[in-house]
Amino acid sequence: SFGYIRAVELAASASLYHKRTGYLVCGACLPPDHEFRFMLVNQMQRDLQSANVLECSGGLLACTNLITTDMVPAVATEVTKLLSHESATIRKKSIICLHKFYQLAPEVVTDLNDHVRRILCDKDPAVMGSCLNVIFALALENPQECKDLVPSLVSILKQINDHRLPSDYDYHRVPAPWMQLMIIRILGVLGKGDATASSGMYEILN
Repeated sequence: SFGYIRAVELAASASLYHKRTGYLVCGACLPPDHEFRFMLVNQMQRDLQSANVLECSGGLLACTNLITTDMVPAVATEVTKLLSHESATIRKKSIICLHKFYQLAPEVVTDLNDHVRRILCDKDPAVMGSCLNVIFALALENPQECKDLVPSLVSILKQINDHRLPSDYDYHRVPAPWMQLMIIRILGVLGKGDATASSGMYEILN
């Protein structure tokens, strides 16, 4: 424990190597209720506002691993702004981070459904794929609110099967199998006991 304060200082370092090391140690060692976590909030806010993509990415990773319920309001706005960042990596990590916030403090992240719909239409397949886990969690919690996503999910599944995604997403010549599996899981939740929703899925599922 004598080294914890040094890890906090490293997180504030101008060196990316030191910063990442500091965040890593804090995430691995600091208990959820440790007061040093609150000392990191200002640094995470600065990193989230940074023009340097690597610093911004490090801030998002730190938020995902270090934020507690009480800290969510302090950084939620900055993370939400990053959903429209020019970097696909930042957009991807932002939606994952917001999902974590939603799990901790749903009253703060009240518009996650709207953000998910926008990210689902992202031009980068990796960003689009990153929100599928979030949609699955939301569908399990409240299927009715996600029913309108069925046509979009079916369309994405058709595009994947038609090999319209870059070959980087193929696995042993199978197009984006992990995305396919997650979409099918979501459709299973949304179509259960709903003949109207199910009718739009039959063709692609067959």
